[in-house]
Amino acid sequence: MKKNQIEFDELPFSTLERFGLTREMIEDLPMRVLDDICNGRHSPVLPVRVTDEHGGQIESRSR
Repeated sequence: MKKNQIEFDELPFSTLERFGLTREMIEDLPMRVLDDICNGRHSPVLPVRVTDEHGGQIESRSR
């Protein structure tokens, strides 16, 4: 049996939310993608958004 490096519930959802990725967005990813993420592999390119120290929003894409 293949052992995940981390379980889904152990994902740092509060940290991901700082980058604009909500738990709902993560849960909506295909199961294959969630398995890849939990096993330490790259995710598909996801949109990220952060607010800088001056209140400006920076939008990009990341894995």
